Amino acid sequence: MGLKADIKKQVVNASGSSFWIFKTITSSGITTAAQSISDVATGRLYVKQIIVKTDATGLAGGTNFTILSNNAKGLVNIFVEAVSNLGANITKVLVGATAADTTTSDAVATVTAVPTVLEAGKKLQYLNTAAVGTGAGTIWPP
Repeated sequence: MGLKADIKKQVVNASGSSFWIFKTITSSGITTAAQSISDVATGRLYVKQIIVKTDATGLAGGTNFTILSNNAKGLVNIFVEAVSNLGANITKVLVGATAADTTTSDAVATVTAVPTVLEAGKKLQYLNTAAVGTGAGTIWPP
């Protein structure tokens, strides 16, 4: 790489830049132990939005699908939705919906939906509570 490309890379990764993480998770691959969505953060990272979308099958098994951090401080569970609310073709978001949204509509997560700052050296993870996932349905949390 030349100097111009190196400078461009530094600007793109600079403070204040935005990026997305895309990961498809199969229901039967969701365990009750935390699994990684992201690599370890090299600095503080503002988690502004999480969007999860299910396919035509949706999730099965487990009580709650949870996206969490392994932060040392603050709320660990960032996004929690009942698996029963993540059936076929559902979209749930971390922010951007109103309190009047119902559990049967595409809306904000009904259990926990809290933006956070991921601490340096920490990562985003996911798990199910109570039981492992079953079936071939997928969820896509960017």
